[in-house]
Amino acid sequence: MKIFFPLGAFYPSQIGGPCNTLYWHCSALKNNDIEPAIITTMVGIKVNIKANEWLKLNCGDVFYGKKGVTSLKTRKRLSKEISKTDILHLNSLFSPFSIYSFLYCSLFDRNKKIIWSVRGELNKNALKFSTWKKKPLLSLYKSLNRNVVYHSTSSEETKSIQKIFPKNKIVEIPNLIAPSERLNLKNSENLLYVGRIHPIKSLDKIIEALALSETFLKSSSKFFIVGKQEERHNSYKEKLVSLINKLNLQNKIVFKGHLEGVKKEKIYAESFALILASETENFGNVVVESLNQGTPVIASKGTPWKILEDYKAGIHVSNDPKTLSKAIDSLLSLNFKEYQEMRKNSYKLIDEMFKIDLQIHIWIDIYKSLLNEN
Repeated sequence: MKIFFPLGAFYPSQIGGPCNTLYWHCSALKNNDIEPAIITTMVGIKVNIKANEWLKLNCGDVFYGKKGVTSLKTRKRLSKEISKTDILHLNSLFSPFSIYSFLYCSLFDRNKKIIWSVRGELNKNALKFSTWKKKPLLSLYKSLNRNVVYHSTSSEETKSIQKIFPKNKIVEIPNLIAPSERLNLKNSENLLYVGRIHPIKSLDKIIEALALSETFLKSSSKFFIVGKQEERHNSYKEKLVSLINKLNLQNKIVFKGHLEGVKKEKIYAESFALILASETENFGNVVVESLNQGTPVIASKGTPWKILEDYKAGIHVSNDPKTLSKAIDSLLSLNFKEYQEMRKNSYKLIDEMFKIDLQIHIWIDIYKSLLNEN
């Protein structure tokens, strides 16, 4: 069985969580005798990779093109792979690679089975951005998507898909990971955020919560912000800096910039807890990455992480500053034994629920069921 993934970015690029998620996904498929093929770009790649030729990698056959779908050669290459594949697996509703591939199937290969991972793009808060572009595309998809099965990563995302595409089948599977090596490092009392610096992430609310947290203010704890903003969100970063100065937190909050690989794993492992207070999040790969290093998480109710409390591996709360500050106080006030138990529960949650080698059979069964429909 051959599965084709047209992607705007792919590992070793680190411009978003799906770069890694899809690499692990394709690697696990190949280990189970499925043939993944990926056509992607050089966006976000900082290491030496042969471009414009097919590479046989442990995740499948990968073509890193120097040009996107504006190139006629790229479009021809995409069309050829679509024709050859058994199943087309799209990611992102608004990526040029997905748009072209879907429209090609609609015109020339109408019986092709398609799975479409929406990656949080149908949440009402996400749809507020670039509405002028998204609304016409969604209307077009509605009229053409009879062969599409949509993929969500949470029950909330399933509801968002159902509102837009009520007639289509939806499969709900969380993002799965190939866990990084667990680092046996001493924990500090520092708190951590990892991700884009974007208004939807509500970093301003975390900063306000830290200013309300007496435990944080009296402790040696600092709050590290790991990530960078797109140029169009420079004003939000400036707003955060202004807020930090206003609340006199200059010595307690540090912008660390973008971190990758071992450096990122190290800061997870050394931190006391991760805070993800997004207005909305279809999944949140950073939660899985943090838990894998034994670092508990405070996650907002805009994220699908209620399971943190089921496993006693973190706290799932509203993201208003007052509620967040109470959660921060609660975690920082844990005694040694209580905190170590929460760390053990963090490992347990990953091992039981999110290891891709143990869960990839779910995806394989879905792919096979689609082929059987044919």
